[in-house]
Amino acid sequence: MTDPYKVLGVSKTSSIEEIKKSYRKLAKKYHPDLNPGNKDAEKSFKEISHSFDLIGSAENKAKFDRGETDEQQQKQYDEFTKKQGLRKGAFHQTQRDGARYAHSFGENFGGSDFFENLFGHGRRDKKEDHDFNFAGEDLNYKMEVEFRDAALGGKQNIILPNGKTLEVTIPAGIDSGKKLRFKGLGGLGIGSGSVGDVYIEIEVKPLPGFKRSGRDLEVEVPISFIEAITGGEIKVPTLEGEILMKIPPGVSTGSKLRIKGRGIGAGESRGNEIVVLKVVIPKDIDPDLKTAVENLKSRFEYNPRMP
Repeated sequence: MTDPYKVLGVSKTSSIEEIKKSYRKLAKKYHPDLNPGNKDAEKSFKEISHSFDLIGSAENKAKFDRGETDEQQQKQYDEFTKKQGLRKGAFHQTQRDGARYAHSFGENFGGSDFFENLFGHGRRDKKEDHDFNFAGEDLNYKMEVEFRDAALGGKQNIILPNGKTLEVTIPAGIDSGKKLRFKGLGGLGIGSGSVGDVYIEIEVKPLPGFKRSGRDLEVEVPISFIEAITGGEIKVPTLEGEILMKIPPGVSTGSKLRIKGRGIGAGESRGNEIVVLKVVIPKDIDPDLKTAVENLKSRFEYNPRMP
């Protein structure tokens, strides 16, 4: 005999809601529409549905736990007739003479229905009334995106499990962790249930030398101490390639210069590029340079640690 608790993967102490939840999950997994031609899945689906019939409501669960279902009574009858050596026939229970139950057996019951005799009423001939209209599963993917594409926008293809190629438009300014939704491209629904969606989580690859700060970009650019003193024009990297930028005289390490409209995003909402200067002293100092600086030291000495 079927053990509905075992079939549905629940325990006798499980609540009706827990039973329903487990049933829906299993019914969805083994539904014939999702497993065409799979006889094992069809068999499992029927067993799952039958088990839910037995314990899917508080009333039916209580009845099963008391051993009062049709199957349980039939099993008891079969075991009794086998033990007593009686011929199998209809079995009915009546309450008379103040006794709890009296049992009657017969060889010819005139075609009486077993369940009608058992409970004193005809067995309900009802259709399955379960609602199998489940929405399809949402499918989740991760997609690595180049830093430039995430910053300025772009397109990238991804292949779905069904073999279809999905062209993903990457919005300018998207950041890691954000998800793009593609409606109706997920798992198939059951019955009249809607098709699920596809969600693609973006993971932005780092780009050496560039750091994102909101909609701005930060780029550290090294300069010589001579450029720091005299100023000048230097090449600065941007997402679209190098450009020339003027450096004012008297800058220090950590000084920031702004290049408008070269940051994250597109159009008028695009951020800026912040150039962070870093004054670099040569590792190998030329003797002539050292002598020149020492000659200037007495004339132009200053204390950078003074407020």
